[in-house]
Amino acid sequence: MIDIPPALQAKLDAGVTTLAWCWVLTRRDGLVYGFTDHDRALTAAGVRCEPEAGFSAGSARVGSDSGPARAAVFGALDSDRLSQTDLVGGLWDSARVELYRVDWSEPHLFFKAFTGELGAVTFTDAGFEAEVAGLSARLNRRIGRVFSRRCDAELGDQRCGVDLAAGGLTQSVSLVSVLNGTGLQITGAADHPEGWFKHGVLTWSSGPNAGAAHRVMTDRAAGADRILELHPAPAANPLPGDAAIVAAGCDKAFETCREKFANIANFRGCPHMPGNDVLLRHAGSDGPRDGGAR
Repeated sequence: MIDIPPALQAKLDAGVTTLAWCWVLTRRDGLVYGFTDHDRALTAAGVRCEPEAGFSAGSARVGSDSGPARAAVFGALDSDRLSQTDLVGGLWDSARVELYRVDWSEPHLFFKAFTGELGAVTFTDAGFEAEVAGLSARLNRRIGRVFSRRCDAELGDQRCGVDLAAGGLTQSVSLVSVLNGTGLQITGAADHPEGWFKHGVLTWSSGPNAGAAHRVMTDRAAGADRILELHPAPAANPLPGDAAIVAAGCDKAFETCREKFANIANFRGCPHMPGNDVLLRHAGSDGPRDGGAR
């Protein structure tokens, strides 16, 4: 239930038009930012909301199928506190969003209209659109592990145990040229076989994208250089000579863990789990049915 101050409720009943939206965003690192669609700064819940970001409210819906409430916000990237690089780099992922309705003629009169989390962000020439999902969306998150033939650890994390630095599995490279929005030609990794970096991570160490990380979708040789396709695309245009570190890729298969990384002791999948043949074959005495016929 939305708690509206009686004085503001009386104004709403009278058809007040001096209303504005304020967004208070709390990132996972604890930093709090405020934005408003009004033409001057407003304070909501003790947070100063700046008008320069050009935030505006999009459509909102609450489904009748027990799904989470969803809304959208639009913004122009002209705030010194909100950049495309930070959005693409994940600094705003799952940020808490509190939406307030404020009477700008009496800013102490306001109410909280919505609470959620920032979701997928898409970019246009005019700015960006961000999906905001209600807190009930957390109920759709996966909790625990997945029963699968493939590993559910990330290469190099604590559960995986592979030391990317000690194993020589990372390579310092530099950019030769940008082929398209996501394709890069790099130099410095000619000693590795084609496909070595597929599913790996490229992290920029210099240039306008320094610190940003991208998944390597494809890796192919181009003479002494390599062509990498990244996801997502770099937020800022990389420049020739920009340095990066790219890590070997893992497709999380048992055979890759054994042959490429010699790490089957830490494999976090179930490679011998029963297959569909166990369910479909009839009873009989013609050998074990352990899924090995896949």
